[in-house]
Amino acid sequence: MIMKILLFANNTKDLASQAIQSIREWLEGRGVEYETVSSGIFEGGLQYLEDMRNAVQGVDLICTFGGDGTILRAAHLVGTTGVPMLCYNFGTLGFLTGATEKDLIPALEAALAGTLEIDARAMLEVKVIYGDGQSDSRLAVNELVVSRGHFGRIVALDLSINDSFIDTLRGDGVLVSTPTGSTAYSLSAGGPIISPANEGLCVVPISPHSLTSRAVVTAKDDIVSLVPNKLNLQQLVLFIDGEVLWITAENKTASPVPGAPDTPGIPDTLGTSGAPDDHREVARIEVRACPQKLLLLRYSNSNYYDQISSIFFRGGHAR
Repeated sequence: MIMKILLFANNTKDLASQAIQSIREWLEGRGVEYETVSSGIFEGGLQYLEDMRNAVQGVDLICTFGGDGTILRAAHLVGTTGVPMLCYNFGTLGFLTGATEKDLIPALEAALAGTLEIDARAMLEVKVIYGDGQSDSRLAVNELVVSRGHFGRIVALDLSINDSFIDTLRGDGVLVSTPTGSTAYSLSAGGPIISPANEGLCVVPISPHSLTSRAVVTAKDDIVSLVPNKLNLQQLVLFIDGEVLWITAENKTASPVPGAPDTPGIPDTLGTSGAPDDHREVARIEVRACPQKLLLLRYSNSNYYDQISSIFFRGGHAR
C-alpha cells in the first residue's frame, strides 16, 4: 500500500510544474502524504543529496515530471532501494517514461491501486580502483564512459572480460552501457540497439583508432575490466550517465555525479582538487550488472520495437 509519494520535477519545464500542481491538489484531496523536490537539488551539494537519499527510503513511490534526463537523476537517488518510479513524459524521446500528461490522474490512480505493469531495468555497478588501493563505487542506468575528455591525444585501455584479455582499445575512449543505454550515447558511438529485456552489458569503443574494433555484448554475470595504459593515467575523464565521476587534477572545475544511496564516504571531489592526496591515478575500472533493478511503472502499453521503429528508423531521428 502506498503511504507516501515523492514528486520529482524538472523545474525548467512549465508544463511539468503545472502537472505537479494538479497532482498535489489531487493527493491533498485524498489525504495522501507527499513531498516535492526539483532536479535542482543536484546543484545543492553532496550533503543535501545524502539527506535526500535517506528520505527516498521512506517513500513508497516516486513520480517524475520531465524527460529521460530527469528520470536518470531521480534514479541516482533511488539507487538499490527498490522504490518504484512512475515517470511522466515532458521531454523529447521518453524511452523510460511510463505515462504522459494526458494520463496524469488515471496513471496515479492505477499506481495507488497497484495495477500498473512493472518494467524492471538493469543497472551497472561501477567500481573505480585507484593506484593507492582506495576505490569508489557508483550505479549507472545508461552507461559508464571512459574518455580522453578535453585532452588531444588518444587513450589506450586494456579490455578484459572475466579476466580474459580481449584487446587494447585505442581511440577517444570506451563506454559500457546497459540495454537501456543502448539507445543513448552507445547508439551514437555505433553500438547496437538492445532490448531492455536483456541483462548483459555492451562494451563500445568510441572513435577507435582501428578498423577491427567492434562492440561486445556480454552475459549478465560477466565482469568487464578496463585498465588504463600507463601513458594515459593523467589524461582520463570518467562519466556516469553523462555526469562527471572522475577527472584528472589538471581540470579543477568538475564535480562528481551523486552515487548510490549505499555508497559510504563520498568525498566532495574525486581527483579534482590538485592536492597530492586527492590526485589519485585510476588503476582499474570494473563494471558488472547490478543485482537490483530499477523499477519503472507503466500506464501506457507502448511496444519497445514500435518505439525504436518510429524514432530511429521511420521517425525524425532517422533523417
